[in-house]
Amino acid sequence: MIDTKRSIKKVRLTAVFAIVVFFILILPTVFSFINFFIMHELGIRPVAGHHKRTSLFMLVIISLSIGAAFTFVFSYMFIKPIRTLEKAADKIAEGDYSVRVSLNGMEEFKQLGERFNHMAEELGSVEMLKSDFVNNFSHEFKTPIVSLRGFAKMLKNDDLTAEEKSEYLNIIIDESERLAELSSSILNLSRLEQQTILTDKTRFNVSEQIRLVIAMLDSKWHTKNIDFTFEDKDIFINANREMLEQVWINLIDNAIKFSGEKGKVAIQIDENEAEVSVKIKNYGAYITPDKSPHIFEKFYQGDFSRTTKGNGLGLSIVKEIMELHKGKVKLLESGENGTVFEVVLSA
Repeated sequence: MIDTKRSIKKVRLTAVFAIVVFFILILPTVFSFINFFIMHELGIRPVAGHHKRTSLFMLVIISLSIGAAFTFVFSYMFIKPIRTLEKAADKIAEGDYSVRVSLNGMEEFKQLGERFNHMAEELGSVEMLKSDFVNNFSHEFKTPIVSLRGFAKMLKNDDLTAEEKSEYLNIIIDESERLAELSSSILNLSRLEQQTILTDKTRFNVSEQIRLVIAMLDSKWHTKNIDFTFEDKDIFINANREMLEQVWINLIDNAIKFSGEKGKVAIQIDENEAEVSVKIKNYGAYITPDKSPHIFEKFYQGDFSRTTKGNGLGLSIVKEIMELHKGKVKLLESGENGTVFEVVLSA
């Protein structure tokens, strides 16, 4: 039914275009014919017998034939690129984003073809990202669920010792918290991606906010005996307080997570007339050059997924928040001298 409707539309388009071109081409002949007879009726231009009428009739026939020929040529020239685009658009609608077009003829058609190809490429990239997100999302949820189910079944065993039961219960609690954190991160990221305008901006002391986050994460860095340094100075900015707090939590938590026992984490804050810069440095495992372009991608964890807790969404959330603030987050360096992330905000 749909194919029949499309065929009817194609025929209709060709017919309308052909009729328009045909009338444009034969219009001068028709006007000449009308003008000839008007002048004849007014006695301005006498018609000399049968031969004049025959010549006029032949002129009309020849004009109509030439008009029909030109109509066919022009219709083919203009309709063919449109048909090509229509077929390519149908393939994209069916999910084939690899389709490309090459339109010849007028420069406008060539530009239209280039824009269509660019659009198809962008749609293909979006579809690939969506597919990767769904696959990663499924994997991240499936792993803790399988673990929960496995240890819950083991707890039904009456032969378990109290110590074993306690161990399995702790694993179930950890996996439940991991699921809750993952759900919260995904919802947070989804909300940020949908938001286009930054709201609830206030002016506050960003240094004080970082100090509070360090205190909030006290148990994590004290457990690893990490030496924490923060070059404290009062600096005020206009930003969304809640969102920016999430930035510091994610970045400082990462610095603690990837630091070894008795490691070091250093935070430096500076400002000039235009910008505020916050640098967070740790001396743990560093990010190799082949991994660094991917660290802000959703669910990306590099080689650390088995050795550290996380879901690969922390830096993606930071990136989204910074884009809403018209700021930047970047990996300044990572190597034997440490890993440094920098956040840049408008002063």
